[in-house]
Amino acid sequence: MQLMRISTGIKIKKSLRLSLSLAILLVLLLVLTSCNTGSEVKISEKPVQEDPTARAIEFTLNERSISKNVYLNDENVGSLKESEILAKINELAGKLDTDAVDAAMDNTTWKVTKGKVGKKVNADRTMKALLDAREGERIDLIVEEVMPPVTSQKLLGNIVVIGDYTTRLLNRGSNRVNNIDLASEKIDYYKLSPGEEFSFNKVVGRRTEAKGYEDAPIIIKTKKGPKKGIAVGGGICQVSTTLYNAAEECGLEMVERHLHSKDVGYVPKGEDATVSYGSADFRFKNSRSHPIMIRTSLEKRTLNVKIIENRNF
Repeated sequence: MQLMRISTGIKIKKSLRLSLSLAILLVLLLVLTSCNTGSEVKISEKPVQEDPTARAIEFTLNERSISKNVYLNDENVGSLKESEILAKINELAGKLDTDAVDAAMDNTTWKVTKGKVGKKVNADRTMKALLDAREGERIDLIVEEVMPPVTSQKLLGNIVVIGDYTTRLLNRGSNRVNNIDLASEKIDYYKLSPGEEFSFNKVVGRRTEAKGYEDAPIIIKTKKGPKKGIAVGGGICQVSTTLYNAAEECGLEMVERHLHSKDVGYVPKGEDATVSYGSADFRFKNSRSHPIMIRTSLEKRTLNVKIIENRNF
């Protein structure tokens, strides 16, 4: 009898403990619920990495096919699947695609060589055209031009004539024309960077028979006034004078210039520039922001000098 009472007491205690535990758990849940009322519970999840293999399988399962008897150029590609036709387009593109070639400029002469337009097969547009094609239709590869980043038009557009002057050859004696030709060749293609100074005597040098210069008329300044004479290199003052007027036309800074003692005839009075090695020089400075080049052209009756600015630099 006493044993039965003890057993019954134990069972009652266990039931009480269980009921108490459940009550405590219920209270905790109520507290947590009340604390979270009105607030959002955010769950941080890592982004799911896309499986490329699964994607490829999905594409293969969903890819479309070309209609029957559809031709790509002259080849029947009808009934091929997207992946198959794409591989064929890429194969053809590998044989047709060419890179564009930039136009080029010679650093010495500033002459421009044309570039080359490239070609590239547009695989996406070709594929779409094939998928949209009806049975028996012929589709050509869609090939697009690829323009080079640097074109000849762009380069040439930045090479500008900023000074241009022409004088007539009033005296066309062979010796005088020879001297003018030699001096013109010396300054032809001569370039000046911004801030650089040009000296006619320095560039052309001493005019001597050893260099090919010949006797020709000159103007000699004497106490009794100017008079005509003959000297080696006679006539080159027409080169310096023509150059002076071309440089003056584009506003270059004049450093040194001397007038003849007599009107020369091939330019208006006061617009000449005489030179004499060791005494009178013609000098100017490139006062612009870009390199310039001197170009000369001696024709049968005229001498032309151009000042060209290269804005590509």
